[in-house]
Amino acid sequence: MKFQIKFGIYFLTFFLLMLFGFLFLDDKYPLNLHTLDKPKSIILKDTNNETLYMQISNDEIWRFEVTKDEIPLNLKNSTIFFEDRYFRYHFGINPLSIFRAIFYNITNKNRIGASTITMQVARMMNPKDRNYKNKIVEIFNAFQLEWHFSKDEILTMYFNLAPYGGNIEGVKAASYFYFNKNLNELTISQMALLSIVPKNPNKNRLDRISDSNSLKNLLLKRLYKNKVITKREFERAKSEKFKNKRYNAIQNAKAYSLMALKNGKYLTNLNLNFQNKLSNFLKKEMDSLKSKNVKNASALIIDNEKMQVISYINSHDEFAKNGQNDGVKSRKNVGSTLKPFIYSLALDNGLIVPKQELIDTEIYLSSYIPQNYNLKFAGVINASDALRFSLNIPAVKLNNILNDNSLFELLEKASLTEYEKEHYGDSIALGGISLSLLDLAHLYTIYANKGVLKPLELAGNLIDKNETLITTQSAFLVANILQDAPRSYLNSVWKNTLYKPKIMFKTGTSADARDLYTIGVSPKYTIAVWMGNFDGSKTDELSGGMSSAKVVFDMFEYIEKKMGVSEFKMPNGIFKDEICTDVYEVKNSCKTSTKDYLIKGVKLKKDCKDYRNEELYFLVTSEYLSKNDIENSRCFYRFKEIKPLISNIDKKIISLNNENVRVGIKCTAILGDEIYLKFDDEEFKKYSNSQTVFKTFNLGLHNISCLDENSNLTEFEFDVTSFKNR
Repeated sequence: MKFQIKFGIYFLTFFLLMLFGFLFLDDKYPLNLHTLDKPKSIILKDTNNETLYMQISNDEIWRFEVTKDEIPLNLKNSTIFFEDRYFRYHFGINPLSIFRAIFYNITNKNRIGASTITMQVARMMNPKDRNYKNKIVEIFNAFQLEWHFSKDEILTMYFNLAPYGGNIEGVKAASYFYFNKNLNELTISQMALLSIVPKNPNKNRLDRISDSNSLKNLLLKRLYKNKVITKREFERAKSEKFKNKRYNAIQNAKAYSLMALKNGKYLTNLNLNFQNKLSNFLKKEMDSLKSKNVKNASALIIDNEKMQVISYINSHDEFAKNGQNDGVKSRKNVGSTLKPFIYSLALDNGLIVPKQELIDTEIYLSSYIPQNYNLKFAGVINASDALRFSLNIPAVKLNNILNDNSLFELLEKASLTEYEKEHYGDSIALGGISLSLLDLAHLYTIYANKGVLKPLELAGNLIDKNETLITTQSAFLVANILQDAPRSYLNSVWKNTLYKPKIMFKTGTSADARDLYTIGVSPKYTIAVWMGNFDGSKTDELSGGMSSAKVVFDMFEYIEKKMGVSEFKMPNGIFKDEICTDVYEVKNSCKTSTKDYLIKGVKLKKDCKDYRNEELYFLVTSEYLSKNDIENSRCFYRFKEIKPLISNIDKKIISLNNENVRVGIKCTAILGDEIYLKFDDEEFKKYSNSQTVFKTFNLGLHNISCLDENSNLTEFEFDVTSFKNR
């Protein structure tokens, strides 16, 4: 009895000395927990928590941090079974395993280890050469881990640090690269295979091991026999086939993802499902246009309610010619895509109502002579059809009349102009300004947001704009007009859009068919597509309606089938009334009156000074108006004072062969059948009104004078110069 007491005292004394010694050393040589803070790889998620993009860590190791709650119980159990069956019971080391390993290593050439999971964690935290001294340090560190952390915390460290072959570290990365799955999606057999890799990571790596299915079944059998898994789990797992494979890192929407990572955004608003669908539609259409010399395409989708970019395709194919460029952000000529904004401003300023007649004929704005896409004129056409058919001349004319409240001021308010107004001139109405596809799509969202340009989120960056550009009422009216745009306008594409969703859409084509646009808008989404060539070269006889339009309609059709596409709702402040829609009102007379939409509080304006002499001449010669109509109009005295217009001639004419040049000159007067022309010092001669007169001029300065029957005089000076003197 005394011996037992004495032994107990010695043992307690020894234990306390060891404990105090351990606590002293633990305080003097604490665990270096900073070694756990290794560079992490990054997983970017989409709005539905789907993996969007993976970025490798700075040290070129695929390493994703896992929390203890993310690790499946079956994975924990199978790993403990294969690595350290008594993990839950020991205090860092397993003495029996150590004695067994010592005996075996003395009696055999091969060597076996006795490391517990805790000891492996200690070694992985502080890798060193394997010798007896370092082994003692490793055991001490294992004690420290057990003293400071719970078993689950140590096991979690193991799953984060364990090597799984090649540059894969940690079980979460292994799950992605060997099975293309999240941890919670792994099967029993996949967990079993992952459990044996760290024991010999290069030999056991799952993209290389031989006879993998036999090994899998052997592991499962051991788990079943030791009651780690049930019989039913064993039978189901045994039938599962496994192939040696390493999946590539997930890297979708690369341009968008890199922006998000740069902005420190790891949970994004991009919708991967929409991204993939839009990309597929884009690639399919580009394949069909291979013979048309169009090599590149870009697209994006904006959620108009949340004001977030939810799909971003900088280039439909990064391996195409110049395919690494970003067609969403690069600035390009935008063709006819800005016309809806001119019509919105015209509605807000009382220049038009939807059924108001406009004149589509040749006009001369100083040296600028706009032409329609088909080089023809529609004559008298209502405003809605002029916009739907994207006629150039009515848009230019309206924008010119808007003066200081024109498209330029709207774009300036949206911070989209680079130069002064004079730089762009009247051609701004036809896309004579460079904008990015992102700018254009953002601008179009005002039709879903009551005329307000709201801040837009893109990959964690906020495009901070908040401006009211048009009224809620004109936004609806223009959207309504373009919802009813005739699909036949889309040429060969129209048959594919007959039964597609009813959306607001506008196409655009820049000069020489270099840039092909379609923008579609519903209350919920804005979809913008560009096709062309990143090097700026021409496409072959294409337009936006013959190319990008199909992608927009296909995408909206997909969205409609998935969640429906709502229609624009008429806001307050719009009413219907009977109005005269005549392009030119004669006193006490109206040729065409109809009920049309008007904006409450907006007074319709028909200013005499807004009629151009070439337009009035067209109305008279086309017999829309008689001379008597003009003489009886409220604007007659104003028209009598309008000077004739000299056209068909430039201020500088180049003589290629250093000889005289022959020029055709036209002078148009508002009133009268005849005009009088004078060339330099010659006498006035009489000609028919608007007759083209041909005259030969030598090198030097010349002057033309044109006089109408009301004594209004117009003079024009020009210079004929030699090509050599340019």
